Amino acid sequence: MADAKVLLAAVRAFADAVAEKSAALPAGAEEQLRGPFENMLAAVAAEFGVRATCTGEPSLPNRLGRPDFAVSNDGALAGYVELKAPGTGAEQRRFRGRNREQFKRFSAIPNILYGDGREWALYRGGGLTNLEYAPLCEIMG
Repeated sequence: MADAKVLLAAVRAFADAVAEKSAALPAGAEEQLRGPFENMLAAVAAEFGVRATCTGEPSLPNRLGRPDFAVSNDGALAGYVELKAPGTGAEQRRFRGRNREQFKRFSAIPNILYGDGREWALYRGGGLTNLEYAPLCEIMG
């Protein structure tokens, strides 16, 4: 069983790193999530005894696009991650314009995690999953 203190520490480290990166230089907000997300995923995966690896911007077949990460567990593809600029949200019903079009294409992906640094949602085959605790969790810093 995972230690809640370790998981909370990983989330706090993520939030602190994003805040620090965002304050240092004005750059693309979404880009500021990439490194901290990889570190958080590695810490959480290690706590669960999993070897997770993020591969940046993999090309999907049939011109579906390039999610921010493919995530593998011991070399086997587990799913994808699409990061959004903070404030965008993770629920597809809130997506507009480019994000809505991208979501329509990515709905063909069987397992994709969307997140904007505060909200996270897991979609399977285009539908929001029914997680044990909640389909969408908001991490408040």
